[in-house]
Amino acid sequence: MFDLRPTIHTFLRPSGCTRAVVPSGVPGRSRLATAAFATFLTACGSDESTAPSPAGSIVVTPAALVMGLGTSRQLSASVLDGAGENVPGAVVSFTSSDTGRVSVSAQGLVSYLEAGEAEITVSSDDLLAVVPYRGLRAGHPLGTAMTATRLPGDLDGDGPFGTAIDGDGRILISQTHGGRLASTLYPDTGFATLELEGTPASITLLGEGTALITPTGPENDRVTVIEVSSERVLAQVPLDVPAYSAVTSPDSETAYLGTNDGRVLEFDVASSTVAGFIDLGVPKSRANHLALNPAGTLLYVSSFTSGTVSEIDLATRSVARTFVVGGEPQGLAVSHDGAELYVADESGPGDIDIYDLTGNALVASLPSGATSSGGGPFGLAMSPDGAKVYVGVITGDGPGLIQVIDVATHRIERTITSCGGIPRRIAFGYSGGLAVIADETGCANFVE
Repeated sequence: MFDLRPTIHTFLRPSGCTRAVVPSGVPGRSRLATAAFATFLTACGSDESTAPSPAGSIVVTPAALVMGLGTSRQLSASVLDGAGENVPGAVVSFTSSDTGRVSVSAQGLVSYLEAGEAEITVSSDDLLAVVPYRGLRAGHPLGTAMTATRLPGDLDGDGPFGTAIDGDGRILISQTHGGRLASTLYPDTGFATLELEGTPASITLLGEGTALITPTGPENDRVTVIEVSSERVLAQVPLDVPAYSAVTSPDSETAYLGTNDGRVLEFDVASSTVAGFIDLGVPKSRANHLALNPAGTLLYVSSFTSGTVSEIDLATRSVARTFVVGGEPQGLAVSHDGAELYVADESGPGDIDIYDLTGNALVASLPSGATSSGGGPFGLAMSPDGAKVYVGVITGDGPGLIQVIDVATHRIERTITSCGGIPRRIAFGYSGGLAVIADETGCANFVE
């Protein structure tokens, strides 16, 4: 279900002055294919009226590759004759244009070696196909490439909200208006969807190729566990309350679920059961966003209804501190040294606040860029290398913004315009080379 749709991208090798043929209707020939085609025409002359050869083509899946550190992807190639039928016993070979950047085995297994661009040539006798390859640097996205796509559904794409990316580049986006999960393998050529019901707003990866989506079900009081590669539902677990946020412990043994009644539920991953809960002890609180410190020993919980952030000591399963930050705290992130807490305050035009956790002090408050009281920052995530914080900002009267904060200087170093007006949750993938921001107006941003 996650395979990219194949694209036929074929040309013939030259033989004497036989014209090279590129099938019509093939979009976006690579530079290598285009240059080779032009060379063949120059060598043979351009005044011949030779008809295109019916020799056939090669179908390669996926048609393009974007990969990150430590990843491999399998190419599949089929040789077709002029009638579009498989050629039995056809031998296919694979070649990398830059073996220092990307390797490919005789069986078509492509492995990341270094960031940058290259091409994989797939050949069989006189037929060639070229698969463009791009390797992403680890750490955090440079932001030099930003693309977007509209998700399936109604005019607002059924409300893209939560997002996650697994180690193979599979992107999961919850559609909170339509009660569905959308999925694709990056680079996107079309999302598949899975019906979950409810208003799914948060996704967390559990390890062993599984993920948890919440809240789901007709009464909005369940969590759903799926196998990511197949989208097979493994469990639907009833809760006694909707849970709109989730995060997984570093050992993947426990998922923490933030509820509408001011609690954090402890979800045992192995048994898919709720093992207990921790009460925040704050009246009228809703645990809307969660963040763990890097050691996985402290859990931070924001409540926009009470203007508080709670610090939970997971060893004692109790609230260690409660910060009355005021406003409407939403997204959270903790610096890699555990010393600073980043908070998206959605109240009014909103600010992005940075707190010193040791001194219990506000050390910086950055204007979010929202232009009216109907906007403000919501989703917030720390890049895997701890160098940048990405913040999605609803402006209130135009396209949303993605603010990129430099952790070392506490400054907004880059502003990216969202594909829609309501950017929500943010996830990083490919060891930090890719950021995905769901936008509730119906699209998703991909930042490389």
